[in-house]
Amino acid sequence: MSEKTMRVLSRTSISQLRGVAHSDPKLVWETHLDDLVSSYSLQTVEVQVTYEKGHEFKIGGARGRANDEENAGILRKALPALTPSQATDERIWATLALGDYKEYVLKRWAVSDVANYPVWLKIFVANTRALVRDHSIARLWWRGYFAEQVSKNHSSSPLGLMFEYEDIPGEISGRSILTDSKVLSAYIGQVEAGLRAISGDPEEGTVAGKLYIQGIGKQLNFLAGRFQLGGVSTERLQALMQIAHRNTMASLK
Repeated sequence: MSEKTMRVLSRTSISQLRGVAHSDPKLVWETHLDDLVSSYSLQTVEVQVTYEKGHEFKIGGARGRANDEENAGILRKALPALTPSQATDERIWATLALGDYKEYVLKRWAVSDVANYPVWLKIFVANTRALVRDHSIARLWWRGYFAEQVSKNHSSSPLGLMFEYEDIPGEISGRSILTDSKVLSAYIGQVEAGLRAISGDPEEGTVAGKLYIQGIGKQLNFLAGRFQLGGVSTERLQALMQIAHRNTMASLK
């Protein structure tokens, strides 16, 4: 069923739930949205977001990551016209995490008796970077969005790469130069090639992927101070990516 509007928790109600979570995070973590609305007289409002109900997530075992990439595609179908601006709205993601995708959240981030309930990262939103990188549902949408910006000649599976290396989405969200789709595409291509080279070279095999990903991002920030990366030719951009790669490798040895 397609609806041009979506009902989400109001900002006041989310603030109210934050207060509940401070004293009893387990309750918010484990209780379904419908019961929370009933118990605490929470309010919902309509937002101009097309939401296609019925796109169910694949749910694996406790803390299982295997279905994340497929679920990212499913979520893009459920929210077919969502814009990046709308995708920063905490109300959408908190509502989905507590409601229609609650079972997925509980299984994917299953907690032990001694663990903290991750309501602050997986239900609520701390900041934009945490929204993109850590939120239980939003992270799926944002990775799908980033992957759509990548040309096939740069990477055949950018979405898979972002789920294999969790630092990549964090780098993208934290570096303004990567908001340019041309630069983002070239960046993903370089990171993929660099990680492949590291894993295939015995001498460089000890270089951690995390450090390489962070290093490339820092090098791009440096280069962006000297060049308008989004405005250079494709060939020049590729050459600059190679410079970033060489400098990163040199700094890590």
